[in-house]
Amino acid sequence: MLIKWITCKVTENQKQSFSHAQAKWRPLEEITGFLGQVGGWNQHQPLEACILTVWESREHYQSFMEKDHDPIFHQTGQAQTYEAISVQLFSKLTYSDERQMLDGLESAQILRVVCGSENNVLAEARAVPGGIVGQSLKDSLQYIAASLWKNDQLAQTGVAQAHTVALEQAWRVVKRGDLK
Repeated sequence: MLIKWITCKVTENQKQSFSHAQAKWRPLEEITGFLGQVGGWNQHQPLEACILTVWESREHYQSFMEKDHDPIFHQTGQAQTYEAISVQLFSKLTYSDERQMLDGLESAQILRVVCGSENNVLAEARAVPGGIVGQSLKDSLQYIAASLWKNDQLAQTGVAQAHTVALEQAWRVVKRGDLK
């Protein structure tokens, strides 16, 4: 499984156009190997958009990037909607319950993400039941822990430097049909 973590810095004037463009990523539903994508605004940095995407494998993701990403990206007009972007890729190390994680992609209201050293991320993973932990494909010393929540009451626990993201329903894209 591959995890893609995207953060975008926007200006106040770009916020609405970013949100509108992000809602146009529906074609992902039909891409082989795509599992789901959620995103929204960082509650601690309101001009930071955060998006988490989950793929069955690195090979499926690479095929998407080679064939499908650019046409979707250009169709959405997303390029003009942010000042800076950061994209990080992680391979899944563990998750407590895959079905729970996939259900969270469909119904969660809050996403909580911690990126950093193994110690910080593993501390978060132990503090928060459920979710997924991954290791960076670029830097083997960097990790991610992501968890999906029904509400923000539980999401406030754990590591202080976490991204706490209020999910936008319009940005949610989940694979059509049966999930594993």
